[in-house]
Amino acid sequence: MPKSKTALLVLLPIIAGTLFVYAHGLDGPFLFDDSVHITQNRWVKIESLAWPDLVRAWNSSFTAFPGNRPLAQLSFGVNHALSGLDPWAFKTTNLVIHILTGVVVFLFSRLAYRALTGDHGDRSKGDFIAVATAAVWLLHPLHVSTVLYAVQRMAQLSSLSMLLALSCYFYGRLRLAEGSGGHIWMLASAPIALIGFLAKENTVLLPLLLLASEMTLLRGTPTGNHRTFIRAVWAVFIAAPLAFGVYYLVTHPWLMNFDSRPFTQEERLLTQPRILWLYVKWLLIPDISAFGLFHDDIKTSTGWLSPLTTLPAAIALAAFFAAAIVWRRSLPVLSFAVLFFLASHALESSVFPLEMVFEHRNYLASVGPLFLLAYLITVTAARLDLARTAAVLGVLLLVSYSAVTYLRVNNWTTYQTFLLSSAEHHPDSPRSNFMAAQFLISAVANAEDNAPAMADAARTFLHNGLAADERCINCLFGLLVLDLHLDRQPDNAVIDQLKQALRAGYVGPTKVSVSQFSYLVKWHRSDGVKLDPQDLEAIFDAALANPAWNHTGRAGIETAYREYYELVAGDLESAVEHARAAAAAWPDQWSYHMHLIRVLRKLSRDAEALTVINQAARVASNQSQLKETADMRADIMRELSK
Repeated sequence: MPKSKTALLVLLPIIAGTLFVYAHGLDGPFLFDDSVHITQNRWVKIESLAWPDLVRAWNSSFTAFPGNRPLAQLSFGVNHALSGLDPWAFKTTNLVIHILTGVVVFLFSRLAYRALTGDHGDRSKGDFIAVATAAVWLLHPLHVSTVLYAVQRMAQLSSLSMLLALSCYFYGRLRLAEGSGGHIWMLASAPIALIGFLAKENTVLLPLLLLASEMTLLRGTPTGNHRTFIRAVWAVFIAAPLAFGVYYLVTHPWLMNFDSRPFTQEERLLTQPRILWLYVKWLLIPDISAFGLFHDDIKTSTGWLSPLTTLPAAIALAAFFAAAIVWRRSLPVLSFAVLFFLASHALESSVFPLEMVFEHRNYLASVGPLFLLAYLITVTAARLDLARTAAVLGVLLLVSYSAVTYLRVNNWTTYQTFLLSSAEHHPDSPRSNFMAAQFLISAVANAEDNAPAMADAARTFLHNGLAADERCINCLFGLLVLDLHLDRQPDNAVIDQLKQALRAGYVGPTKVSVSQFSYLVKWHRSDGVKLDPQDLEAIFDAALANPAWNHTGRAGIETAYREYYELVAGDLESAVEHARAAAAAWPDQWSYHMHLIRVLRKLSRDAEALTVINQAARVASNQSQLKETADMRADIMRELSK
């Protein structure tokens, strides 16, 4: 049997181990952004695999191109068509993609070793390095959130396509060096990456990864009689895209607008070297208490010495980058690992106004460092004649990583364990504390003997969040809602503090959930203690007085205010005012126009509603919306004709 097939067979127990480690987490709940893209997205909830339904799922994103990620949305739709909103099916699909990507990590690592050693390399050693790289990558605890957080399929599909594209490029390049036909393989890398772009925009980094590869592992690969073709590929696949990328950034400065973030671009750039070193630490020394979905307990760097580790981290990162460039001939594997890691982070750890830290950003980036780790252990062991010892140590390392992964997966089995473990591991995280408190508050109503203890625990979490950030708006909302759940009027001091924070504080998506406003309205439509109408309206007015909301946030608050006046206060004229404001804040959102139309019809202002129908029709994004709009138009026309 050829050695490559033997090496693939060695992967089978690794794949079985991956299935075992993740199996008990597949029934875990949908979380956070899953609601936006899946559970609360009626357009992705298709019932069949018929073409119109597939088109509907493809167009089910609420964001415009290129952030709409239609391939990922389509995959969510297929999941729903086959199994409904069963989280096991969604997460199992993610796990299958993870395993497929692990196999491609093996193939790519094998090609990387061939590129490094040429015809003189020990193929069995290369297979061992490839198996080791893929095994550690598959079972590493850093990737748990990417696999079990359903919406991160976007990162998975993007990384899978990128690794396939790189593998095709390497394979074609090596075949040309051997005198075989590799042109099609090299050319295939770009369209494969473009497919991945439809799942997430990170595949635009392919030119940087190709450049890193050509500077290091492929540097000594001969071009033979294909020099002109290879140079043309370099020009089209590397130089031209990089030049276009620079031009695009210069001509689209709004992409780097930090108004929606609690930090500036300078602060983000100062912080990222510390974050990148933190990622490396998590890769080499995984600590279950350090992992989590939220990392807002990590301090932002506000200066070169604030915190003190900022400057050393930046200097060390610059030194490693310089060393990777200078030593790319003598230490190609080290140079490749460093440049591959940095290139993979060039989009999400650079100048763009994204959140500071996310573990899934290492899903692709970790391949380079893990290849280096497997290579160093294998080569060092061979030189010291310690191959068996290295194999034993490697197995022990893999078992230890797998054990941490198993324990971490256990934290994803239920919503309760996820939230409480997050708050336990990140006691200084306002978001983790608020989420844990929110879960306990929702459970108080159904609790009996444990209700007082659960309420006290929720209050403790909320105060912990406020201790970390005194303007934690979500935490203030939590204190207010907790008192309502306990059938008592909230403290006036809390209401005043909330109004002040809403009026003048930072109101980005990481600090306040707009759903808080709609929840208050929902509460006031139920039985139980209510806020004084003046206090409730003052909370809304304070929020709307803050100019820092983005258009989606302002539209969400306006539509919740519309719902309050329409369904609670019974003031339809005010409801029209806020429905109109919501549509004006987000004019491309079809549903806001429809809300306005329905309130206008309640007031028998059908002629005005007909005008709004025309606006709704212009922004309808799929056949279902167009049909509903047409039906509404027909109803209005019938009323006007009477």
